[in-house]
Amino acid sequence: DGGGRGGGGGGGGGGGKSRTADEGVVWTGKVESGRDVRVAFVEQEPPTPSDVTVADALLGVLSSSSSSSSSSSMSGPASSAFDAVRRYRRAVPVAESDPDGFASASSDMDRFDGWAVLTKADEVATRLRVKHLEDAPLSTLSGGERKRVALAAALVIEPDVLLLDEPTNHLDLSAIRWLSDLLRDRKKMTLLTVTHDRAFLEEVCDRILELDRGGLYQYDGNYGSYLEGKERRLALEDAGTQSARAKYRVELDWMRRQPQARESKSKARIDAFYKLEKATKPRAVDSALDLGADGQRRMGKNVLKLKNVSLSFGGRKMLDDFSYDFNRGDKIGIVGANGVGKSTFIKVLTGAQPVDDGTIETGETVVFGVYDQMGIELEEGQRVMDYVKEKVEARDGSSMAEAPQEAMKLLKQFQFERNRWNER
Repeated sequence: DGGGRGGGGGGGGGGGKSRTADEGVVWTGKVESGRDVRVAFVEQEPPTPSDVTVADALLGVLSSSSSSSSSSSMSGPASSAFDAVRRYRRAVPVAESDPDGFASASSDMDRFDGWAVLTKADEVATRLRVKHLEDAPLSTLSGGERKRVALAAALVIEPDVLLLDEPTNHLDLSAIRWLSDLLRDRKKMTLLTVTHDRAFLEEVCDRILELDRGGLYQYDGNYGSYLEGKERRLALEDAGTQSARAKYRVELDWMRRQPQARESKSKARIDAFYKLEKATKPRAVDSALDLGADGQRRMGKNVLKLKNVSLSFGGRKMLDDFSYDFNRGDKIGIVGANGVGKSTFIKVLTGAQPVDDGTIETGETVVFGVYDQMGIELEEGQRVMDYVKEKVEARDGSSMAEAPQEAMKLLKQFQFERNRWNER
């Protein structure tokens, strides 16, 4: 299709949207691209090696092996513009002690036009607010900072095709706005994004592709057009099912006759009957996620109180003499730029992060439920069912006999199909 189209992938969680770019999945068919087409892919959870800095990541270094390889190439000539920029950046601080190395690095910058790459890297890093992090290892960054670095690295190469997997995860509001504006302005760049962010789809995409029950359905327009188109598609499917059922009743009567009466009948009609039988099956209806609790835990007036709380990291104040009373039923959103300490603040509330000063008083019956932005880490080989059972037992002291039933109930409630309960 023509360049510059912005496409979004929709569908329910676990439907396989991210696996369209997964190298570990075996597909049939053929994927072709132009000889000089540059493709960039930003993962949902970018890698975070501890020995790769932001500066190197912006220039395409994603692992310690590639980082060490680029370091060893310092003594030899550069092989690309990105390699030239890496050598030049390392040569600048030691230019006085190693003037020959600096001259060689500068020569490579001229030969490969590394100056354009350096300018682009600085521009993107500044716009995505990661310029000040260039010397920091990726493993020390917050989730939002890592995502911004990954986006910046993809944009530095000025791709013809940009693949984004949940690009707005971990990004603050200003970063999402900047990304939306940039993608709309890049008219010649083709975008394919997998996202559950409806507002993002509405703003940047002019075509929606939906994965549904093994099929791929296309809708021209933004997210609003997709909703209207899907409603029409499902209405046509339902009408087709009703029509198939009427014909099925006639064919079923024919199939039920004595074998002698249809021995001479066409085998094709019998095959057609079984295909028609499948067409009469009702489509699966998306189940609603129920987050309600079976019972109400008794809670006193005191939920959570912070009094004169202070917390600093490396001379930077995160909380300064902060006091607040949380009340039962409060619905509070915490906003702020990436890296200011929003996730740390949650840890303060739960007691996972000690404070420098002040007091935190938690109600006796209060139980914290934390949904962490980085998800959970399962032990190697641990099954989904076993993990949930452990959490049930730790939560309310359920016995070993009661925990499996409660675990199954929770997995059903959160729409885990039974055939996935024993996945590792």
